[in-house]
Amino acid sequence: MKLLDLLALCLTLLPGVQGADEHFEITCDPDVQIIGGMVRKSNGNEVGSILTYECPDRYHPFPVSSRRCRSTGQWTRLPHSVITANCKEFRCPTPILEDGMFNPVNTSYSIGETIIFECYDGYELLGSGSRTCMRNGRWNGTTTICNTGLQLCPHPGIPAGGRKTGMNYGFGDKVEYACNNQLVLVGSSSRKCLETGEWTGAAPSCQHKSSFDTPEEVASSFTASFTNMLGMTQTVGPNKPVSVARKFFLGKDAPLHIYILLDASQSVGELQFNEAKKVTINLIDKIASFDVRPRFGIITYASQPIVLADISNEGSSDPDLIIDLLNNSEKSKFSAHGDQRGTNIHEALKEVHKMMVFSKTQFKADWAKIRFVTILFTDGKSNMGGNPKWAADRIRHFVLAQNKTDDYLDMYTFGVSEDVDKGELNSLSSHKNGERHYFTVKNTTDLVKSFNDILDLSTIGNLCGVADENPTAIGWKRHPWHVVIRVPGIGSCSGSIVSQRYVLTAAHCLKEVHSRSDIQNIMVEVGDKHTAYRVKDIYQNPKYNLVGKQAANISQFYDYDAALIELKKELHFSATVRPICLPCTRETSRALRKPQLATTCQNQETELLPATGTVQAAFVKRGRSRSEGTEAHVTIKRSEATRKACEAQALHAPEYHHVKDVREVVTERFLCTGGQQPKIEAVSCKGDSGGSLYVHKRRRFFQVGIVSWGVIDVCGTFKPNRKHARDFHINLFKVLPWLKKQLGNIVTFIE
Repeated sequence: MKLLDLLALCLTLLPGVQGADEHFEITCDPDVQIIGGMVRKSNGNEVGSILTYECPDRYHPFPVSSRRCRSTGQWTRLPHSVITANCKEFRCPTPILEDGMFNPVNTSYSIGETIIFECYDGYELLGSGSRTCMRNGRWNGTTTICNTGLQLCPHPGIPAGGRKTGMNYGFGDKVEYACNNQLVLVGSSSRKCLETGEWTGAAPSCQHKSSFDTPEEVASSFTASFTNMLGMTQTVGPNKPVSVARKFFLGKDAPLHIYILLDASQSVGELQFNEAKKVTINLIDKIASFDVRPRFGIITYASQPIVLADISNEGSSDPDLIIDLLNNSEKSKFSAHGDQRGTNIHEALKEVHKMMVFSKTQFKADWAKIRFVTILFTDGKSNMGGNPKWAADRIRHFVLAQNKTDDYLDMYTFGVSEDVDKGELNSLSSHKNGERHYFTVKNTTDLVKSFNDILDLSTIGNLCGVADENPTAIGWKRHPWHVVIRVPGIGSCSGSIVSQRYVLTAAHCLKEVHSRSDIQNIMVEVGDKHTAYRVKDIYQNPKYNLVGKQAANISQFYDYDAALIELKKELHFSATVRPICLPCTRETSRALRKPQLATTCQNQETELLPATGTVQAAFVKRGRSRSEGTEAHVTIKRSEATRKACEAQALHAPEYHHVKDVREVVTERFLCTGGQQPKIEAVSCKGDSGGSLYVHKRRRFFQVGIVSWGVIDVCGTFKPNRKHARDFHINLFKVLPWLKKQLGNIVTFIE
C-alpha cells in the first residue's frame, strides 16, 4: 500500500473524521451534554469552536464552564475523575471573622441561608451584622469586621472564602489577600494603610469562577462610581442600595475622554458582541444626557483592533454621530474582523494608549483637566499579543506621569459571557477604595438589563427635565416637576417646578389672591409624599387681564395666562422632585445636545415646536385622588390648516357663542390640542390648569406650554358631546421676555 493511501486510511480511523477523500473535515463529538443544563457552541462542532455549558439560575457548570474543539477532533478533556459535566447549585463560602464569632458555623452555605455576626467585648462591629447567601453564591451586604479603634486604619476585613496576612494597621503597613478552594480574588490583593486612615485599593472578595453579578448590583455599583466622577449628586431612596463612592467633581464642559472597547473574538461570538454594542449605544445616549460633553473613542478588536471612532476627530464629541457609526458602519459589524478571531486585548489597549499620547498635543490647552475612562467588554481570554496587563499598566503610568492622580483614570471591565477569566479582567480594572470597576453578568439578557438601569437619571437631582423613563413608572416618578397648588377660594390648580424656588402656573389660578394674607394661605405640594411648601410671593404676567375684554362682551380672556410662584424655602431635589427644562435656556441647549455658542432660541423652537405637522406632547391629568396623576398624551396642531381647524372650536365654549372672530379669544400665544380624529385625544379637567404641556426628546422633558383653558368641561357629572372639546395652552416661546425678567438671575437664558 502506498504511503498516501495508508495516511488516508489512518485518518478515517481518527475520531471526528467525516470522510476519507482528500477534502476530509475534522469535527468534534456533537453529542456532548451537561446534566441539568444546556450546551452552546460558537461554531458548531468545527475545530476551534467554543463549547459553553449553560446552567439555570442558582446553578453553575462543574467542573469546567467551557471546552474547545481541538485539531485532533476532540473537545478539551474534563478532569480524569469526571465523566460528564453537571450543573451544581451555588453555595456561599465560610466567612472569616477575627475577634468575633458567627452562627451557624458550616463549611459552606446554601442559597437563602443567613448567618449572624457578633464581636467580642471591646470590639466594634463594622459592616453587615447579618448576611444572606444569594443565588450567585455570594453573600449580600458588606464584609463584617470587628474593629478595636486603636490602630490608624480600621481592620480591613477578610473576604468569605479567603485569607489575610498582616496584623498591623498603622501608617505604611500592608495586608495581603488570597482565596481558598479555587475561588477567584476580585479586588485588590494588596492594600496599604495611608496617613489619612484609609486603605488603598478596592476591598477584595473571593468568588466562584462561574459566579456573576446581578443586574441590580451592576447598575448600582457602576452608577455610584460613574456619576460621582461626573460630579452629579446621587439621591438614594429608602429601598435603593447605597454604593459608597469617592466624591469627585467634574463640572460642566470639563473635558472627559471615554474609550470603549468591544471584543469581537470567536470565544465571545457574534451574539455577545452585538449585545455589548447595544448596551454601548444605550450608555453613550445616557452619558450624553448629562451636562458634560465627552469625547468617545470606540474600538472593536479580535486578532487586531479596528478604530471605529478616534478621540482626536472632531466628530468624537457628537454622541449622535458615534451612535450612528455603531448602528450603521460596516466597520462596526462582527463580520469586519473576517476570519481573524483571536483575542488580542493587549493590542486594543495599546490603541487607547496611542490616542492618549496624541491627545496631549492636540488638546494642550485643556490637558491638565482631561479625565480618562476606559470601558472594556470581553471574556478576558487573551490568546494573542503581549500580556494585556502590560498595556493597562502603560495607560496607568502615562496618566500618572502627567502630574495627575489616579482619580483622573477609571478603567472598567465587563465580562460578556458565562465563561470569563476573572483574574485577567480584575487585573485590567481600577481598584479604588469603596468602588467597583469589574463586573460579570450571567447572560446577554442580564447584560442588557444591567445597562438599562445604569446611570439611572432619576437618581440625579440637579438636571432639568429628568424623569424615570421606565414604562411602569407612574405618578411623580414619571413627572417629578409636577406640583399641586392649593388656593383658598379657588380649590386646586397644577404647576411645574422650574427652579429650587419657583413654580410656573396659570395666572387665572391666582385670581382670588388679593392680599399678603391670601398669598400666605397658598400651599404648594411637591413629590410623591405631597410635601407642602408655603409661598413667599406671586408674579403674574403684567399683560394678563381676565376681564380685559368685558367691554366687548367677552367675560373671560386668557391671553398671557402665566404666573410664577416664589416659595419661602428651597426645594430639595430628588427622584420625585425636580425641575422641568424651560425653552431658550442654556440648560435646554445642553439637554437637546446643541452647541452652546451657536444655538439660538429659534433653533430650540424649531426642534421642540416645528412649524409644520403635529407635535407629540403630554400634560399631567389629575385623578380622583391627589396621587393618581397620569400622563395624558396629545398632539399640538402646528400646520396652518390643522391649527385653524382646532382653534375654530373655541367658539363652541359657552362664554364665546356670540363671538364672531375666533382671533378675539385665541391669540398667537396659544397652542391648541384635542380632537377626535384620527383618535380621541385627552382634554384637561378642573385642577389641571397651570400644569405643564411638555415634549419628550433625547431622554429629557421640555415644557412648551401652560395648560390654560378648555372649550368644554368633559369631566363633570354631566357628560357632554366631546365633538368640540379642545384645550388651549400658553406658548412659553411667546412669553419669554417676562420669563427672562423674572428668572434671569436663576436660569441662564440665551438670546
